[in-house]
Amino acid sequence: MRVLIAVHGFPPTHYAGAERAAERIVHWLVNQGHEVEVFTLEQLDAPHTHLDTTSEDGYVIHRLNYDLRARTKFHHSYDHPAVGKAFESVLSKSRFDVVHIISGYLLGGQIIHLAKSFGIPVVLTLTEYWFMCSRLNLLQSNGALCSGPETDEKCARCLLEERRRFRLPSLLVPALADYFWSVTNHRLPVFQDKIRNMARRRQMLREAFNTADIIISPSRFLIHKFAEYGFDTTHCVYIRHGLTPTHPISSQPRTFHPGETLRLGYIGQIKRHKGTDLLIDAVLPLLDDGFDISLEIWGPENEALNYAARLRRRTQKHPAIQWKGSYDASQVWDVLSRFDALVISSRWYENSPTVITEAFTAGLPVIATNLGGMAELVEHEKSGLLFELNNADDLRRQIRRLIDEPELLRQLREGIPATKSAEEEAAEIFEQYLKVVVKV
Repeated sequence: MRVLIAVHGFPPTHYAGAERAAERIVHWLVNQGHEVEVFTLEQLDAPHTHLDTTSEDGYVIHRLNYDLRARTKFHHSYDHPAVGKAFESVLSKSRFDVVHIISGYLLGGQIIHLAKSFGIPVVLTLTEYWFMCSRLNLLQSNGALCSGPETDEKCARCLLEERRRFRLPSLLVPALADYFWSVTNHRLPVFQDKIRNMARRRQMLREAFNTADIIISPSRFLIHKFAEYGFDTTHCVYIRHGLTPTHPISSQPRTFHPGETLRLGYIGQIKRHKGTDLLIDAVLPLLDDGFDISLEIWGPENEALNYAARLRRRTQKHPAIQWKGSYDASQVWDVLSRFDALVISSRWYENSPTVITEAFTAGLPVIATNLGGMAELVEHEKSGLLFELNNADDLRRQIRRLIDEPELLRQLREGIPATKSAEEEAAEIFEQYLKVVVKV
């Protein structure tokens, strides 16, 4: 079978969740003897648009370099002509049996329509909320969790509040900002323009979503959220992420005894929507009260410099909190072996965090926000503990339970579910390919 995988980034230069999901399926297909090509976005600030095509590890990869910042219209954020032209050139040079799109972010709904115009069936894997939310993660510009795109007016306001002059009133005097938008919004040309932009985006991406032959989601929550806002989810298939360690897990988790240091770990982006500050708010009072806890924070600090710097200043008097920086993907098992439990304090509707699967594979229970795909993966008081969204006090209570209840950590480890292998996940995905190819 000839398969074209499309994703907004690809290793080794891009290595987040969607990129890793694409890499897993590419390697499995190549190992099974299928012909694979990858279309991806490499450099988003390139002075000249160009498509680099190379052969790597048994597959062909097309890396598009273009300048996203030079876009002149809002719809270029989800329908960029450079992306469409490059993707069409790849489609015209080979005959593919199926196009598999991972996420769709920045690639746009256009690539679904282009593939269909060539008579190629399309499989789409969802990794976040991009088809319904221009901010990707259903978080408003003020950091508040958004229920969803009820109206184009609501989304237009959110978009406008990315600008400082609109965002500050919303942060400082929210009631007054609400009144302003309710009374004067229809008199503002800029607001009407944004409403039209959001309506166009909603129509195009919903149509593209509904046009895909099969949509794969690694969480049931994500499917339910799209269905809630009018997307056709009858062609959605639930396939949980798989994971096969490429390096041996260095050691099994230690046996924790009362009186020993409870070792907590955080792995992820150091950003507000990831709730790193919530974790620190939860841990600092415990340290001040003399509890024997350590916290290692692993993740890049250069993506939100001011945020990370503020948190570092708050923790500088506490040597038990260590900032470890970034790590190579091959080191993840060594990093996880340093913890007794992993904490995920995210503020947004995480879909299916790979780090939870990694923690379970390493035998670690997880303390996570009772929200979205996190609550779907972590079963409270069985494989981990859940705490209330944005509630540092509740997170602190759950952490303290691991100290106050000597048998709890052992019980949670015993309740960790078996994890699916990457090979099993890829085989399930390939079964979906066969369905659409046979149909064609």
